[in-house]
Amino acid sequence: MGYKSITVIVTDSGSDAMALAAAAALALRDNAHLDVHCIGVDPARYDAMPMGGSAMIIDMGATQAREQAETLLTWARAQLPVDLEKVATQAVVAPQLGLDAIVARLARYADLVVAGKPYGPGQSPMQVNVLEAALFGTGAAIMIVPDAETFPDLNFKRAVVAWNESDESFAAIRAAMPVLQAASHVDIVMIDPPTHSAERSDPGGAICMMLARHGIRAEVSILARTLPRVSEVLLRFARERGADVIVMGAYGHSRFREAILGGATREMLETTSLPLVMAH
Repeated sequence: MGYKSITVIVTDSGSDAMALAAAAALALRDNAHLDVHCIGVDPARYDAMPMGGSAMIIDMGATQAREQAETLLTWARAQLPVDLEKVATQAVVAPQLGLDAIVARLARYADLVVAGKPYGPGQSPMQVNVLEAALFGTGAAIMIVPDAETFPDLNFKRAVVAWNESDESFAAIRAAMPVLQAASHVDIVMIDPPTHSAERSDPGGAICMMLARHGIRAEVSILARTLPRVSEVLLRFARERGADVIVMGAYGHSRFREAILGGATREMLETTSLPLVMAH
């Protein structure tokens, strides 16, 4: 099946290098079309300005953003494989306050959006903004590729699915269907499943049946939360099973709550060493 339309948003040549390389590799593998959008962000703040100074400040900001976008475009084109034929690249200028809407519009028709790990050394709030704009502004699958010394294996032979019966985790499974169909083994992981669920008599049974109808054989594992964080339990299980991709819903709680109090999405984005496929 595979993804037929892949998008990557580039805002920084350092932070987005792995995402661009992964997106190009996936496009080559699946004979998919790749859209590369290189965004220069206008840094101007349109607050109260001295009379006569606003036009100059706005013009300087727009010029700087255009130069940044064109520089990123030149860099991105140089990184793409020469045998990648189905590709379109463009430079985009976006105001800082309108970045979410522009990213959502650019990625709206993609089957898959590839992004880099948004947290860690050298990362900026821009990567978080772009990732969240894609998650909340599109219905696409979002693949987060972690930084690594070696390029990750994108064949995804063994997948782990975090399942908690939520709308977010169900959306992630639907969005990750091409990944799951290509995998040779799929583990459905439930951590402390709800005791009052309608599916409590057969945890994970209904989702396994749905996947089986798509030709996906999955096994259910019920885990106790034996570590302080859900993300730690999930990552430990994935490492023990030799998984090379994790599928999970994103932001079951509000972004504000996760930013202040923490949550599984934020923790996974901070600590994962495996590619993640997410949806909201």
